[in-house]
Amino acid sequence: MASTFFGLTIAYSGLQAAQTSLTVAGHNISNINTEGYSRQQAETYASRAIRTYATYGTLGSGVTVGSINQLRDSYYDVKYRNNQSNNGEYATKSNYMNQVEDYLNEFILEGFTTEYRNFYEAVNQLTITPGDASSKNQLINNGKSFADYLNTLCTNLRNVQEDINNEVKDTVERINSIAKNIAAINRQINQIEANFGNANDLRDKRNAMVDELSELVNIDTTEEQMGNDLTNYTIRINGQSLVSGYSYNTLEVVSREDPRNITDADGLYDITWNSGQPFDIYSDTLGGSLRGLIDMRDGCNGEIESIATDEAGNFLYDSDGNRYNATTDTPKDNTEYKGVPYYQARLNKFAHIFAEAVNDILKSGYSSDGQHKGVSLFVTQNNTSSMTASNITVNYDLLKNPDLLAIKSMVNTGESNADIMEQLNALQTAKIFDNGVATYYLETMVSDMSIDTQKASNLLKNHENLKTSIHNQRLSVMGVDIPSFSTAFFP
Repeated sequence: MASTFFGLTIAYSGLQAAQTSLTVAGHNISNINTEGYSRQQAETYASRAIRTYATYGTLGSGVTVGSINQLRDSYYDVKYRNNQSNNGEYATKSNYMNQVEDYLNEFILEGFTTEYRNFYEAVNQLTITPGDASSKNQLINNGKSFADYLNTLCTNLRNVQEDINNEVKDTVERINSIAKNIAAINRQINQIEANFGNANDLRDKRNAMVDELSELVNIDTTEEQMGNDLTNYTIRINGQSLVSGYSYNTLEVVSREDPRNITDADGLYDITWNSGQPFDIYSDTLGGSLRGLIDMRDGCNGEIESIATDEAGNFLYDSDGNRYNATTDTPKDNTEYKGVPYYQARLNKFAHIFAEAVNDILKSGYSSDGQHKGVSLFVTQNNTSSMTASNITVNYDLLKNPDLLAIKSMVNTGESNADIMEQLNALQTAKIFDNGVATYYLETMVSDMSIDTQKASNLLKNHENLKTSIHNQRLSVMGVDIPSFSTAFFP
């Protein structure tokens, strides 16, 4: 027959188990608003039975709390982090595409439309009063205003590119900081779990940091058992190790010596591992806000804009001695996205084609008094070798002496002849911009921008909705439900 004290011991074990469960429940409720907290549960099992050497064999000895476990589903963690990577990418693209849209919308508002119209209004005026010095001066200054507009537009795009580049550096620093903290937590978790049971709250802290990291860059995580309750937790980016147990690698930014595209801002960053191993910033698996930043900063629709050369590698020049630019399809080590360089390249092409067409017409003619051969209206700024939208300007000689402007095509015709101006006027309908007129060429560029901006915005909304849905699925497992606790413990 079992003693009375043995019965009290069994009752005491039950009280202890109930008290532990109540304590765990209180801990859950107190952390209901803690970001990233996972609900915990006391795991109980029957204590080892005692042999009685009687016919009934053994007697139960009560209940034992074996461990306090997290309620968490790794499947939902993976889904959440994959979505976070997409969410971070499209949030970045949506932000910067909206900035680009603000500038390029000037084409259809008061920017390009106004400057382009003003230039041709001055051309029309010269067809009426070709010998008037003030009309010549108006055309030259309107050309200068048009060139200044293109300069300003390119400066604004370059400023966006520089902002993106600075954010690339900040993102890399955040990745390094999170990696360092995760490696430190890995050590703390192993120290606790090798001696004192589950380090649930530290695991929550690590999971929260991994969630944050997944928004910056696409990651893979694994946790392998090493024996003695020790684990090796690893994080990889593009298949390369960022964190492995207690150690971590860092990423470094290195300024480019030469611009990737000819109108890129100076000092754009490439990324490498601190070990010297290359880091593929154009990998399809990169993901996260870092992918969005790289696409926006370097994206030129799978191309690279450079100085044009012939088959022998010699530079190609226009009639004014300006080097031609060309975009070359470069599928390797590149991004297919239409980022800032794409719009810069399109503007550069427009500026050179327009300037060359205007200059060729003017150089074929003579001044209204017949004393001067025509000269180019548009030239490049000092210390530049190729004409781009960022360096186009007006010939200083014409600003100083408007009478040098070519008006007529033959030297021996009268001052009222203005056929050169008529040729300039015909450029408005000339299909010299990718087999289209100037306005259609620029409207196509705005259309590309609008489509990509809307696409980024729509995908961002989709992934934000998915984030909410997956988060709710995670909470169904790891979240704290107050009503159930209230009913269970406070009826």
